[in-house]
Amino acid sequence: MSLQGQMETPKFRVEVSDYSISINEWRRAQNAPMGELPKLDELQRELATKFGISEEKYARSVLAIQYAVRRLRTRARRLGEEVEKILLETGAECRVTRVVADLARQRWIIVLRAPNRQVGITVSQETGDDFLDYATREATEELRTKLKSGLGTGEQGVSPQ
Repeated sequence: MSLQGQMETPKFRVEVSDYSISINEWRRAQNAPMGELPKLDELQRELATKFGISEEKYARSVLAIQYAVRRLRTRARRLGEEVEKILLETGAECRVTRVVADLARQRWIIVLRAPNRQVGITVSQETGDDFLDYATREATEELRTKLKSGLGTGEQGVSPQ
């Protein structure tokens, strides 16, 4: 956070390739005042009609998705920031360039830029969540190990494209 209390823009890209809506996000969207509902575009209005639901109900679903994506973007940003701290502590000469929340495959992907290459590190969703929510020793060590392995051999992880 900046001194003004505003969220700083990370120095890396954050992507959400898939999402899951929590019960709280769904309830929040269902109880949101009409003025907070997103304006539907033409395609969304057509889909609401095609599915036989009201535009209001469809807009509430869109709002729930927006809440979920916002939550996941925040978590991905936090994970990237924590990885940057670990890299700084270990003296690694690299930086985070992208963090992807890939929930369809139940994983986080952290793309690092090393001096002569780019490396994609995969972290299970469970490990990433445990690291973010509870800072468990096991999750922290697994993350450190994956970072070391990926940076040491270049064989760990996924293609960063």
